[in-house]
Amino acid sequence: MYCRIAQAEQEVDKLAENGGFADRKYVGYKETVLYGIANSGQTFGYGIITSYLSFFYVNVFGIPAPAVAAMIAVVGIWDTFNDPLMGSLIDKTRTRYGKLRPYLYLVPVPLGVATAVMFAGPLMITDPYRVTAKIVFMYVSYIIWEFFYTIGDVPFWGMSAAVSPNPRDRTSVITSARLISSLGGLGSIALTVMIDLSNKGYIGLNLQQVFAVMGCVAGVMVMCVFSLSGFFVKERVVQSIEEPGVLQSFAYMFRNKPLALIILANVLGSFGGIAGIFSNYYFIDVLGTASANLIIGIPGVIVGFISFFIIGKVKSRLNNKQIIYFINLYGKALSIATFFICLGNTQNLRFMIPALMVKNTLGAITGGIGSVVPTEMIGDTVDYMEWTTGKRSEGMSFSVLTFVGKFTGSASRSLGTALLPLIGYRVVNGKAVMAGGPFGIGTKNWIWAFYTIIPDLLGLLSLVPYFFYDLVGEKHARMMRELADRREKLAEQVTSDNR
Repeated sequence: MYCRIAQAEQEVDKLAENGGFADRKYVGYKETVLYGIANSGQTFGYGIITSYLSFFYVNVFGIPAPAVAAMIAVVGIWDTFNDPLMGSLIDKTRTRYGKLRPYLYLVPVPLGVATAVMFAGPLMITDPYRVTAKIVFMYVSYIIWEFFYTIGDVPFWGMSAAVSPNPRDRTSVITSARLISSLGGLGSIALTVMIDLSNKGYIGLNLQQVFAVMGCVAGVMVMCVFSLSGFFVKERVVQSIEEPGVLQSFAYMFRNKPLALIILANVLGSFGGIAGIFSNYYFIDVLGTASANLIIGIPGVIVGFISFFIIGKVKSRLNNKQIIYFINLYGKALSIATFFICLGNTQNLRFMIPALMVKNTLGAITGGIGSVVPTEMIGDTVDYMEWTTGKRSEGMSFSVLTFVGKFTGSASRSLGTALLPLIGYRVVNGKAVMAGGPFGIGTKNWIWAFYTIIPDLLGLLSLVPYFFYDLVGEKHARMMRELADRREKLAEQVTSDNR
C-alpha cells in the first residue's frame, strides 16, 4: 500500500540479475521524454511571467513601479512560509499513487486558469484612474497563481529524485526536463515579437490584448501539457511507511548541511538576477526593439542545445562543486568583459547585435550543465537526509528549491522595479520617460550597467557557501552505496511482512 508493495516485490526479485538498486536502469526513454515535455508546458507560462512581470504591471497595466515592487516583495515573504509548508504536506502524503503524483493530477487545470486570469487584468479594469482596484487585482491574482504554481512545481521536481534510486537515471531525467523545457521558451519569444509588432502597429492588437492572448495560450499549455507528468511519470524510490510531522520535516531540513549551503548560496546570489529585469528595458528602451534580444540569442540556442550532450564528459572530469565554480566564474567574466568592450556603443544597434551575439553564444557553452547540476544537487541533499536520518523529503527539499527560485526572482524583480524611478525611468501616459540618473550618468547607461556588470559583481557572493560544500567525490559515492544496501533491506522487509 503506502510503500507500493507490488513494486517492492519486483525490485527484490530483480536485484540479483541487475546488480542492485544503484546500478539498474529504471526509467525508459518514453518516460524520460514525457517528463521533459511536461516541463515545457509549465515553463511556457512561467517564462513569460519571469521575463515580463514587471513590464506587464508597470507599462501595460499602468500600476506605479513602487507598488509593483512592494507586491513582489510581499509575495516573496509569503513564499517563505508557503513553500516549506507545502513541501511538508507533500512529504506527509501517502496514497496508492505515491506522494507526489496526486498533486500533478490535480494542479494543471487551476494553474492554467490562474495564469489566464492574471494577464487579463488590463481588459477587466480599463479605467486608468482606478489604481487601487488594479493593485488589489494584482495582489489577489498573483498570489493565487503563486499558490497553484507551488503545488505543482514542488512535486514535479521532487519526481526527479523519486523517479529512480539510480543517479544516472536522475541525470537523464533532469537533462530531459531542462533540454525540452526550451520549447516552453517559445512563449516569451512569441510575446517579444508580438510586443514589437503591436508597438509598430503591424497587428490589430494593443499591448493589453497581446498579454491577454498569451496568457490564455499559456493557460492551455499548462492544462494540456504539464498534466503529462502526473499520468506518465512514476515514483520508484521506496518510501518509509511512517509519515513525518511538519515540525520534524523542518528540523530535518535545518540539519541538512548541504541543503542549507545551497539555500544560502542562492539567497546571496539573488540580487544578481536584476539583469533579467533590465534586459527588457535595455532592448525596448535603449536599443529600441525587443526582438533584438531574439536575434542575438539564435546562435546561443543552438550551442546551448548541443551543450546538453557534453554533460557526461564534463561530469567525468569535474565534480558538481567544481562545475558550479567554473560556470559561475566563466559567465561572470564574459558579462564584465562585455560591459567594458561595448561601453560607448550601447545604443548602436549594428554594433551591439553582433557583440551580444558573441557573448551569449560563448555563455551558452555551459548552459546545459549549468541547468542540470543545481537540480541534481538538490536530489543529492534528499539522499543525504535519507542517509543521515532514514527519512526522505522530496517535498521539503524541492519546496526549498522552488522557494529559492521564487525568492531570488522576487528579490531581483522587486529591487529592479524599485530602481527604475531612482535612475530616472518613469512611465507617463503609457510612454517611457528617461530623465537621467544619479551621479550625472544617463538613465540608458544605468540600464546598461544593471543589465551587465552590476548583477555579476553582486552574484559573486553566491560562490562563498559552496566552499564548504563537501557532498562530492568519495563521500557521495559512499552515501549512494550505503543507501542502495539500506533500500534493498527495506524492500525485502516490506515484501516479507506482506507475504
